[in-house]
Amino acid sequence: MLKYIKNNFPIFILIAIVVGGLGYPFYSGKWIMAHRLGEIDSKCYGVNVASTIEHGKVLLFCSCIHTVGIENKEEKYNYCTNRMSK
Repeated sequence: MLKYIKNNFPIFILIAIVVGGLGYPFYSGKWIMAHRLGEIDSKCYGVNVASTIEHGKVLLFCSCIHTVGIENKEEKYNYCTNRMSK
């Protein structure tokens, strides 16, 4: 049994790397592929996204706009833009 493990150790390491690579996006929240444009459009419907917002933070910006409790539209956009630029 020990000889079998020694002979196949590189394969076990390779399997561990592949499993870790597949699990990394779920653990870290950093996805390799960008969101589809249709997904972003459906979640950001009616929101004018500022050009200063990075592509990866667009969904967070739209969520901020939809959930913040500020009534004034201009103050709401300024607040969320400042939150995303930090």
